[in-house]
Amino acid sequence: MFSAAIAMKPSMNSQSRRGSDGETSDSDHCEDIYDVSPMHGCTDAFTSVAAAPKWSVPDQMVVDSPVLASADPTYLNEWFLMMKSNEVKFHPVQSLNNQPQITPEMRGLLVRWLTQVCQTTRPRLLPETLFLAVNIVDRFLAVTPLGLDCLQLLGATALFIAAKMMYLTFPTICLQEEVHPLCAEEVVGLCDEGQYTRGQLRMLERRVLSTLGFHLTVPTSVLFLEHLAAHGQYDHLTSCLARHLLVTSLQDYVICQHAPSSLALAALNLAASLVNNTRMNTCPAVDRCILDLQLVLMTMIDRLPLPDLLMMCYQQYHQ
Repeated sequence: MFSAAIAMKPSMNSQSRRGSDGETSDSDHCEDIYDVSPMHGCTDAFTSVAAAPKWSVPDQMVVDSPVLASADPTYLNEWFLMMKSNEVKFHPVQSLNNQPQITPEMRGLLVRWLTQVCQTTRPRLLPETLFLAVNIVDRFLAVTPLGLDCLQLLGATALFIAAKMMYLTFPTICLQEEVHPLCAEEVVGLCDEGQYTRGQLRMLERRVLSTLGFHLTVPTSVLFLEHLAAHGQYDHLTSCLARHLLVTSLQDYVICQHAPSSLALAALNLAASLVNNTRMNTCPAVDRCILDLQLVLMTMIDRLPLPDLLMMCYQQYHQ
């Protein structure tokens, strides 16, 4: 049970674990993590096809993404540039700085619970729902102190909002894949038995939406991954492993300080190097993401042999 898991965990301070560069400061760890866009001078991360191997990502990102299949492809590049410009605005950094009770470890437990719910709930949810729910949680925690006893309720509320938002954003895909938004009773039932009521869920839903100003169309790492994977013509195994890296890293507070676009590019780069022994050109911000994601990957391989890990990723994320 989620509450029991929290009660068993020791208290932690809000300092992050040691970063890949050996420093413990969050501000040092996160500096320049947004400089991956061609518009900000880091063009070596998006080199042209003529100047780099075929797996590199060019400046122009007009792709046929499965998530955006219903959109007019004429505007996909403009969509990408718009998402890049909004990335910093909707990506919370150090969201737990003003939380007196909630630590990075407690957040990790919540995200792990959300991940299990998204992967096991029937009728199922779109994979993007998890990333939007975690984004909502982090943005709310960044501006609103919350008691530990309300943490699971916040996660459930964020999932409730994200599931409805995905259904409104991608109705055609949801109907084709038999995806349905959760009702309030279902969401309350997912929490610890008797912990919360439907009225509490609805009340917190209004509070979250008001706090976030109803800004729910936000760029997440999985959306950038869809663009990068489709344009770079990666094989399904590489894309599935990259997605699994992103899903697992959502639990890590330090890794989530990186910009979503940097994480997406780093996950694909690391997955491609493991599956096909190929590497794309990157910039320092993406290199820092790769170093952090390597720790996640090594933990995965320690728990599951590489062939089994790749097969699990393919079966879970390939459609």
